[in-house]
Amino acid sequence: MSSVASLTLISQQFTIYFGIPVFFFGLIGNCLNILMFLSKNLFPSSPCQLYFLTASISSLIAIIIPLSLRILIGLQYDLTKTNLFLCKSRQYLGHVSILTSLTCVSLATIDRYLISCREVRFRQMSKISIARILCILTIVFWSLHGLPIVIMVNIYPAAANQTVCVNRSIIYGYYLNYFIILILYNILPLAIFILFGLLTWRNMHKIQRRRIEPQQQQQRLPTTQRQEYQLTKMLLLQISSISISTIPYAINTLYNTITSQIQKDSLRTAQENLSTTVTNFLFYLNFAVSFYIYLISSKTLRKKFFRKLLSTYSGCKQVTHAISTITAPTPNNLDRTTTRNN
Repeated sequence: MSSVASLTLISQQFTIYFGIPVFFFGLIGNCLNILMFLSKNLFPSSPCQLYFLTASISSLIAIIIPLSLRILIGLQYDLTKTNLFLCKSRQYLGHVSILTSLTCVSLATIDRYLISCREVRFRQMSKISIARILCILTIVFWSLHGLPIVIMVNIYPAAANQTVCVNRSIIYGYYLNYFIILILYNILPLAIFILFGLLTWRNMHKIQRRRIEPQQQQQRLPTTQRQEYQLTKMLLLQISSISISTIPYAINTLYNTITSQIQKDSLRTAQENLSTTVTNFLFYLNFAVSFYIYLISSKTLRKKFFRKLLSTYSGCKQVTHAISTITAPTPNNLDRTTTRNN
């Protein structure tokens, strides 16, 4: 087997054994995320809760459409080559959902910093009304920002009687690679995560230092403060995960953009395709693992969540039993039916 064929096989195997599990874990995790953040018992209404909920819905869309089609492309079943709707929707929904999710996580990071500040004027900027407006503006803005993708991306003929779903505009191609993918997908979110994450960690450290007296250590934090601390811890773990998985994607994107005009042989092309496959799936890992990071971050959250699942399951079981009891035929009804038939 040639080196090119070996690299292609490795890329396909990576798609099967890494990409497909990411898809299913992300599908289940984001659905549970949505249920978790909709539950008032687990997370009362707050700006950070709303940002997390919006990010989870956007991540679910990114998993269902763009990632699933990306997996099929890796398995040599590229439906976007022949279906114009899938060609455009993969690019457009991927753009909108990814940027909405990253923006909401960025807003949650800033909100955690505001909550952790000592100054009242900063803490007062964290309001649910402001969060609602920002979430709506985020969705509308990125939806409008992605409209050129619907116009520019199309199915074009390629070599060997094949077709390909690509953008043929050189100007928009530069804008897409250098600004959207490199800046909006990578550098800007990372800068916000690192800056406000460090500032939040510093403020939390100061808060812990102010509670060094023995009497204060024995006191239990109020429920609201415990929930805010829990949300902050969840977010800091999530942005650490996003940073780790996003940096390889940023480096690979920058490399591909710089070398896009260079003539490459089949071996180098196969190597770069494998690198792109690996970094793409690592990038999509951002939108698949948040639920599991949240569970790892808090023992209290795990207990509450599993208790909620058990109560939901018990409630569904009781409803099913009640319905079956109502619809089940009783002996009197059977006797009446038999008499009528006779």
